[in-house]
Amino acid sequence: MRDLFTDYLAARPELAVFFATAPQDLLQEPPRVCSWTPGLASVSEDYQSALGNTRSLTGDEIVIATGQQPGLLTGPLYTIYKAATAIRLASEIEKRFHVRSVPLFWVASVDHDFEEVRTAHILTKHHTIASLTYAPERAVDGLPMYRVPAQTGLHQIIDQAAHSARGSEHRDEVAAFLHESLDAAESLADWFARILARLFRDTPLILFSPHLPTVRALAAPVLKWEIAHPLELTRLLNEAGERLTALGYRPQIVKDATECNFFLEVDQFRRKVRFEKGHYIVPEARLTFSTDEMLGLLQAAPERFTSNVALRCLEQQHLFSPAAYVGGPGEVAYWAQLRPLFDALELAMPAVYPRARAVITDLKLNALLKKVGLTVADIASPEADLLTRALKATTPDPALNIVQKHRRAIESALDDLADGLNSANKSTADMARTVKAATMAGLDRLENSVARADQARVDAVANQVKRLKTELMPLGKPQERVINIFSYLFEHGWDLIPRIVREINVDHFSLKEIEL
Repeated sequence: MRDLFTDYLAARPELAVFFATAPQDLLQEPPRVCSWTPGLASVSEDYQSALGNTRSLTGDEIVIATGQQPGLLTGPLYTIYKAATAIRLASEIEKRFHVRSVPLFWVASVDHDFEEVRTAHILTKHHTIASLTYAPERAVDGLPMYRVPAQTGLHQIIDQAAHSARGSEHRDEVAAFLHESLDAAESLADWFARILARLFRDTPLILFSPHLPTVRALAAPVLKWEIAHPLELTRLLNEAGERLTALGYRPQIVKDATECNFFLEVDQFRRKVRFEKGHYIVPEARLTFSTDEMLGLLQAAPERFTSNVALRCLEQQHLFSPAAYVGGPGEVAYWAQLRPLFDALELAMPAVYPRARAVITDLKLNALLKKVGLTVADIASPEADLLTRALKATTPDPALNIVQKHRRAIESALDDLADGLNSANKSTADMARTVKAATMAGLDRLENSVARADQARVDAVANQVKRLKTELMPLGKPQERVINIFSYLFEHGWDLIPRIVREINVDHFSLKEIEL
């Protein structure tokens, strides 16, 4: 299958029809100024105040939105990079077009995938990964994150993170804040928001949680359209997915034909809704509603209704009219299915802007990379391949130099042989090339044997490669998808966040190395 994100960055023309505009066009002309839903500015101001930050909002700012489901200790680094990208883009719009713009982080407090967010991975002082997992005292599967309790057992996780992570200069200060904010938090989502508010305190970032009762009432028109037009948006989603499939892409959203795009809270749990035989049903709760009954329930209790990933994007647009949404590779892929939904509700689709991608290194790590002859980009290769390369780059044995010297001569001679035979007899030239391939493979084995002759040195280099893998490609994934920001905050303090905001790239989409 083709990679949609890669093709999106390359501005492949066949993808243009799936998006409102290319990300490269976002900063070419002033965004259209649209007022927020009335009442939303005051709700947002009150929410910032509750989190300990003061923000003055008028409700007609250009919004650059991003968001994430609340994760333990903010989850992987990409959460930080999303917020930082939104901040930088909003600042750039203000600077270029002289219009007030604000970055907005949508705390997805109504999401309920607890298994996905319950673990934080801390890079330790011993160059290993400490995976810290939150285990509430009662089952929380199916609870929206704003209902998942922030229990006192999380204090132990804070202490484990502070003890495991490298550096101690800012440990006490950072840990004290985490303990205090946990004590003040009403839920896991609330704790996540409080941490983000502290991390980005010195930036213009606005935090927003969609579960607030006033917000659910303001978002009701989007839910009303979905209920009044049963399965229409589901059909549009699947049809867009089919068009992507025809182009060689794998659609991110594939829905059952009877599955709706909203959830209903029943006894505090978030339950899927289907539409079958002319009625809305909630299978897990054995509830059935006519369309009129479901619309009546929405009017009476909008706080019980929440959107799925697709409808959430429409809800966001209805509330704030963002000029852009900042998302990662997976999000860009599912946004490719959403344009027909925006058209159906007569909402302007925002630009979809790829979040910054980054990898955090330090002087010692870069010195080690240089020592073993590798780069940050190399670390995605299998560990065994990296070890082979590192051993060849660091082997002091003159025997390896001898092998490599004769290898070059042998390779050149075999090339000359094949070229010489080519004009006389093509089949013998092909045979010569086959001999060369076999000979070079044999020389590879000889080089590996020489490089691995000193087992103690092999073990030492293997540990160095393992360290590089752990820090730069942990658990076989990019660093930004695993490592938690507090791996570095206990050592570098709160000033690390403004530094990340300054250093990430927003004018191009290549991986940025941030050396601490």
